[in-house]
Amino acid sequence: REFMKLKKYITSIVMMTLSLALTVGCSSSENNDIQTSEVKQGEEVVVATSVAVTEILDKLGVKVSGVPTTSYELPESVKNATEVGSPMNPDMEIIKSLNPTVVVSVDTLGEDYKKTFTQNNIPSEFVNLTNVDGLKETIKTLGERFDKNDKANEILKELEDKEVSLDNKEKNDEKVMILFGAPGSVMIGTDKSYTGNLVQICGGNNVFSEGNSSYIQVNMEEIIKANPDKILVTMHALPEETKKTVAEELAKDSWKSINAVKNNKVIYLDSEYFGMSANLKVIEALDLLGDILYEQ
Repeated sequence: REFMKLKKYITSIVMMTLSLALTVGCSSSENNDIQTSEVKQGEEVVVATSVAVTEILDKLGVKVSGVPTTSYELPESVKNATEVGSPMNPDMEIIKSLNPTVVVSVDTLGEDYKKTFTQNNIPSEFVNLTNVDGLKETIKTLGERFDKNDKANEILKELEDKEVSLDNKEKNDEKVMILFGAPGSVMIGTDKSYTGNLVQICGGNNVFSEGNSSYIQVNMEEIIKANPDKILVTMHALPEETKKTVAEELAKDSWKSINAVKNNKVIYLDSEYFGMSANLKVIEALDLLGDILYEQ
């Protein structure tokens, strides 16, 4: 029961942060005064419900008329766009008022989320941003959808060049463990998590790479047996409270024999680069992670 309760809580945190956006209340009426009559006939009216999607569309040069309500800084190009509410629960009436030709969302918020758009007769597309391959496919798909193939190929080449440069590096055998921290709970990140995927690309050795899901529960005996040399902590939702939760967990006697704890090799990752879903900060994230993994 305790695990199911924890899993349910983690799922809600994942849903909150997959869009890389923390909600900050209702949409401001100031931004909602968009003049839809200004839209030229035949012009696309695009709404993005996540920060990551907004950033991709901006990078491709696609005009975005609706954006999520968020505390994160959005691109300059969307400063006059209408806020459409939280990434998890966008305001369908505001979206419909924009008469969008398409709403672009992430596909990880569940079937009920997708059905909401269908039931409201809102044209929508859902993209996969769970890992770097999904990010690349999303860039390619949106490039084709909005006739921005040249720009999409330019972005993809930069990312693929980065991956090639990492492929040529000598692999690091140092054992790494990923901790997912949420207020009041801690779980282990596998290669299915975004940070785990980045560790894999960098040639890192994640001691709990396998798993049926992005985050799993592992007993202390298995952790002691794995004995990681470095622990990478990803924090989502209330970072200060989360950091306190993780610190309290690692201060327990059971962790004292772990090399990473003994040698002060517990690294708290910046959630701006190491979020729940893949985003255009991936190259900077790979650089940061490379420095962490290959630092002796």
